[in-house]
Amino acid sequence: MRLGYARASIDEIADQMGATKGRVYHYYRSKADILMDIHRHVLEMMFDAVQAERDAAGNPVEALRAMARRHALIVMENLAFTRVTLLSTTDLFVNEKQQDFVSDIAKIRRNYEMLFVATLERGMETGVFRQTDAKLLAKPLLGSLNWTTMWYIDREQTTDEGRAKIADIIVDYILEGVTAR
Repeated sequence: MRLGYARASIDEIADQMGATKGRVYHYYRSKADILMDIHRHVLEMMFDAVQAERDAAGNPVEALRAMARRHALIVMENLAFTRVTLLSTTDLFVNEKQQDFVSDIAKIRRNYEMLFVATLERGMETGVFRQTDAKLLAKPLLGSLNWTTMWYIDREQTTDEGRAKIADIIVDYILEGVTAR
């Protein structure tokens, strides 16, 4: 994970897992297959967690705050995996099986984005969010959250409380941008 997709070899992946290269190849035919599993796992984890936050919240502001906060925390708590998932390109996938995967991932990403779009629309309908194109607004909102993968450094001394403080700062920034005035 720390080397990134292009620089990591199956040997290095096996070493990090404490496994043999043969064991890795028993489960995966290529690095692309490993990347596909990482993508699916991270996106499904994020979708399930964020959907649960949305469903538990009482109003659109609470929902958006909880959803964005959960997204930010997942990114920070699983930095290596989320960095690979959010920054890798689907152009790496070329065979038919991989192209099917790309279609599946695109669907998961669209559905994930729609969780935010629906929450924004609900807030616009109730007058708590500014009136604008919710689909367009969701893109920089998620972009702000995903950009955490570029600047956040996970240090041993970083606590859950420290990550929560960072998440709250990001979420406050986002809510300032979407709240009706």
